[in-house]
Amino acid sequence: MRHDALREQIIALELGRSERQVLPFDLPGIDEALQGGLDLGAMHEISGPAAVLFTQVIIWQKKEEVAWLSMENLNEEYYPHGLLQSETSPERFVVVRPQNFRDLLKAAYEVLASNAVGCVLLEVQKPPTQAQMRKLQIAVKNTRTLGLVLNTDYTGSAAPRGEGLLGSALTRWYVRVLQWTYETTQIELHLTKNRHGSPCHWIVEIDHATHHLHLVPVSGKRAIDQAESRTVAEALCPDHP
Repeated sequence: MRHDALREQIIALELGRSERQVLPFDLPGIDEALQGGLDLGAMHEISGPAAVLFTQVIIWQKKEEVAWLSMENLNEEYYPHGLLQSETSPERFVVVRPQNFRDLLKAAYEVLASNAVGCVLLEVQKPPTQAQMRKLQIAVKNTRTLGLVLNTDYTGSAAPRGEGLLGSALTRWYVRVLQWTYETTQIELHLTKNRHGSPCHWIVEIDHATHHLHLVPVSGKRAIDQAESRTVAEALCPDHP
């Protein structure tokens, strides 16, 4: 058995699956760090001022139906209609707004286990317990669904956090905008937790016309402050109320 095939089999067994399936970014540095890409049938956590933009990139890469789950009383930091600028058809979205956290988790379990959509976005503001998180992992593990947890508690943080709401998440990302023009956006990706390797840091440029991603040398970045980052985020999502 070849080394790559053996590695894939070991990772699949660690995830409780017979076969591993991933969503690649088609960026060698990131895909190598993730041992191929984001694992399907697993939960991943995203936080930071540009978390919604990174989520938009992932959704565009996945090119499948999306279920968006969040509670009614949240401030809609992540607004589904803002994703339409990425040429994502509204027919691909199913938005669920339960009234309480218990119903939110119950809906998440059902949708994750159904394998009916390509991506499930779970917007949370309070940490699930380890038992609740374990149920989410069990629900999704035998599917091709990508589970994304949008951590609204850390959206305005000025620096990446080492901790997160979900201790069992396979990967954890902190994302912020560095530069924005009408043609491109540069985002800073901090992979703060990586089950398949070490934490990493990249700068990625997004081409607005083609949605192609390009790696940018870290030494060439120009950081912007938190207030400017929020202004950029609003410009990227003009439909946000």
